[in-house]
Amino acid sequence: MNAIGYLPAPPRCVLIVLAMLGGVAGEAAPQRRQQQLPCPDCHPPKHFWAGAGELMIVQLIPWTVNSQLRDAEWAKIGPAVWARNIENPWVWDNNKFLNNQFSHPYHGSLYFNAGRTNGYNFWQSAPWAIGGSLMWEWFFEGWAPAPNDWFNTSLGGITLGEMLFRTSSLTLDNRATGSERMWREIGATVLNPVRGFNRLVRGQMNDVAANPSDWRPSRIFASFDAGYRSATGGDNRGNAGTTQVGFLQTTLFYGDQVDDLGKTPFSAFQLGFEVATEKQGERGRFAKLTARGNLAAHQLSRSEHSSHQLAAFMIYEFLSSEAVEFGGQGFLGGLVSRWGDPHGFRIQSEVLGAAYPIAATQSDYFVSAEGRDYDYGLGFGGNLRLAAIWEGLAAIDARARMLWEPVLSGFNGDHYQYSASLEGRLYARGRLGVGASVTAYHRHSIYDDFPDVSVDGTQIRAYGTYAVPRWQP
Repeated sequence: MNAIGYLPAPPRCVLIVLAMLGGVAGEAAPQRRQQQLPCPDCHPPKHFWAGAGELMIVQLIPWTVNSQLRDAEWAKIGPAVWARNIENPWVWDNNKFLNNQFSHPYHGSLYFNAGRTNGYNFWQSAPWAIGGSLMWEWFFEGWAPAPNDWFNTSLGGITLGEMLFRTSSLTLDNRATGSERMWREIGATVLNPVRGFNRLVRGQMNDVAANPSDWRPSRIFASFDAGYRSATGGDNRGNAGTTQVGFLQTTLFYGDQVDDLGKTPFSAFQLGFEVATEKQGERGRFAKLTARGNLAAHQLSRSEHSSHQLAAFMIYEFLSSEAVEFGGQGFLGGLVSRWGDPHGFRIQSEVLGAAYPIAATQSDYFVSAEGRDYDYGLGFGGNLRLAAIWEGLAAIDARARMLWEPVLSGFNGDHYQYSASLEGRLYARGRLGVGASVTAYHRHSIYDDFPDVSVDGTQIRAYGTYAVPRWQP
């Protein structure tokens, strides 16, 4: 069970490793005189028609596979279907959790990058994800448009799209040649297929050029954890049990998580990815994918040893374990503070409000024929964090979260979720280390037409960890 608050799927761990090692290696490579090299990526021109064509290709590939090879009923479309979809009311989709909460957002990230990799900035690329999703709902599905699909694809596509754009930039190095250049281009293409296609057709994969300054963040840190977790829990209906499983986890902190919050969107973002070493009961091995990036910030006060600012974030969350099933697209906003040495011992805190235009929480009663076993609703709540960090040595991180989700689709009611966690990490020489955490979770679900359900659980984790370049979240 994770503290609630945080593409096929498992191989994405490999992609993040490529991005991290690629970025770190790039900084260690011999520096060339960039001022003597051209920099076509520094101020890329906008290619609207190329982006529009790629947006259509991204739509046509999955539709063709499903209509021609799989003969899927939902892929049978035509003018009559288009007219019906535009005129008739939207209907909530009942697909399985993985499809709605991961596949749709990832597809949206391709729409986003049809704009982003054709010269448009973050804000200008957001409409590509929103519009691409709307096109799909109206014109590429025979079933009625679904509001949950549109929200998940649009908002999740923006968050994952910018994160993948920046990690692919971290992997690329226009100065590299030979086999190093080849593997960097392959890694970036796997992370961001639309970008790789554009670099191939424009001949950029072989051109030696300067790197834009925004391809490298002010700070970079990744941890690779392997360990064991034990989760115990039960509900007021007599269900109880214990699950024990191994896990592999990757965490990425891109940019300074305090000083970079006022820069361009996603100059500071966090990424979490986890897989279980074996199937988690009825869940698969893919346990977690979360992303949080800055949108804007306003500095309230700043001195040599403290910083206080109001900050806004965009978030994507996919949690699917034996204890918690939650997915959401939303926004955070509030006070972010730091005391102490930014590169030594410091205290960091966050007091953030949360709003989710779309949130999915496991239901105790609702199960559809297509496999949906969760309720959709709005989400409102707050997150608290207090962390003590000894640069390169250790960290203690305490978090708490509350979320209220009034149900919009499913069985009428309200979900209330609470979690609290405490985690500690200790590193030897800043790289190899050990860690442990404990998380307590409580969900109280109030149903209009069924008995209320209360779920409690506790998870304990122990793991070994490797930091690149070293522990500095």
